[in-house]
Amino acid sequence: MSLAALTTPFPWSRYSKKLAAKIDLPRSIGFFTAEESEARCMFLAEGTEGALEEGNLVHFYWLVDTDDGIIVDAKFQAYGQSVLIGAAEIACELVVGKNYDQARRISVELIDRHVRDKAEESAFPKETYPHLNLILGAIEDAFEKCVEIPVADSYIAPPVPSEIGEIVEGGYPGWKDLTLKKKIAVIEEIMNRDIRPYIALDGGGVEVLNVLEDREIVIGYQGNCTSCYSSIGTTLSYIQQVLRAKVYPDIVVTPDTSLFN
Repeated sequence: MSLAALTTPFPWSRYSKKLAAKIDLPRSIGFFTAEESEARCMFLAEGTEGALEEGNLVHFYWLVDTDDGIIVDAKFQAYGQSVLIGAAEIACELVVGKNYDQARRISVELIDRHVRDKAEESAFPKETYPHLNLILGAIEDAFEKCVEIPVADSYIAPPVPSEIGEIVEGGYPGWKDLTLKKKIAVIEEIMNRDIRPYIALDGGGVEVLNVLEDREIVIGYQGNCTSCYSSIGTTLSYIQQVLRAKVYPDIVVTPDTSLFN
């Protein structure tokens, strides 16, 4: 994208309300010094992307636990478009509590979904995606500073968000009357939109194996999820809460434990 396109301001009316709120009142602006990181017994990882002369620059500061690679705090400094400030604020929120390997897997889609007003409507105008790629570049730069820090083989802390988002009152219309094929299609749509992007942060996946008697959803974990403690705890609970809120209130999610390592 041209320099002119990167520096042309975007009207706030095209941002979601949640995104506009992040831009208007960011909580993670600032930086950490080497002295602060030493006082807290943390590793200071810095990541930068962009350039002042190009009109957009973002700089991340992570405080990383040297025992397990968990990012315990994050701040940023940014120069440029308002959208860059909003995206950097969201990125700081997303990385805290995750290890640096999980943080590296954060995507443009995940940043966007974090501040959508409605599940089907993007929070960021498509033209702003080059700015979001600057965020990913800075995250990658910070990640590369952390690679000597050990990361646990299986993570106790799951990557799922604390909120489940939009709730469909009464569940999906006519759920009980749908064919099995249609039920699975509905669940797959919810999985793709609200669940899989977060589970992918752990290098894992989840598939829908079956729907039994309208309410029991049998799932199979893939990749790192097959050895992750949260797969039968917090992550499983999150999947069930999301499906109850958006598909059918009596859904019970059951993992196929034969797939676990």
